[in-house]
Amino acid sequence: MKKVRIEVLDKSGKLIEVIYCKTWMESIGNFNPMFCRYNGRRTLVQSKEGDISDPFRREESYLNSLYITIKENN
Repeated sequence: MKKVRIEVLDKSGKLIEVIYCKTWMESIGNFNPMFCRYNGRRTLVQSKEGDISDPFRREESYLNSLYITIKENN
């Protein structure tokens, strides 16, 4: 998979930075959550358009608004 644009947000939703990285999906039951590496840690990737982990409802447009939420001490 090619590198995708991901917004890095703090807990309050404030934009910290924008990163470009490769993502991967893991199969957990009927869901396929997306992950990326941020500061060496596996981090859950989400989409502002909807639940990207649901393979039956997600659309390709979900990739246009990806973000991760990090803790203050990350």
